[in-house]
Amino acid sequence: MSSLSIEEKGFWQDIVSTIAFFSPAVNSLQREFGIGSKDLLRKLGEEMGRRVSESMPLANLQDVLNHLSEVWQRRVLGRLGIVSRDPLTIIISDCSICGQLPGLGSVFECSFHEGFFKGLLSHRLKREVKVWQEVGVAGESGTWTRILKTDASL
Repeated sequence: MSSLSIEEKGFWQDIVSTIAFFSPAVNSLQREFGIGSKDLLRKLGEEMGRRVSESMPLANLQDVLNHLSEVWQRRVLGRLGIVSRDPLTIIISDCSICGQLPGLGSVFECSFHEGFFKGLLSHRLKREVKVWQEVGVAGESGTWTRILKTDASL
């Protein structure tokens, strides 16, 4: 038996493996208590957004969003841009995740993206920021374009 802890073995580093491991328990509790996945994804997004904000030494919010745009492209998550500075309106197009939902056939709210930008902006601006999906349209390549509005400004 190894003397390394599960933290040292990296168990908690890979969210996909961790969720797969805990999924039978989480799914059971969700069904028992009526907790929707949409709510959980929003909370996961908020926490990730806050932690991303904490990890970025950039002081200027515009620089943070520019860096995230580069990350989105480099990680092949889609394209991230700013539609408006006041109110801050974010566009996510060619999303590599949303366009892959099998048999959806309609636009849905991406609670993860809403949560991510809520967590990031709330942490950066040191106040509770509201983020909501204003528009979602299907793209030619089967991907979605999302417009996320906020009550914040650059």
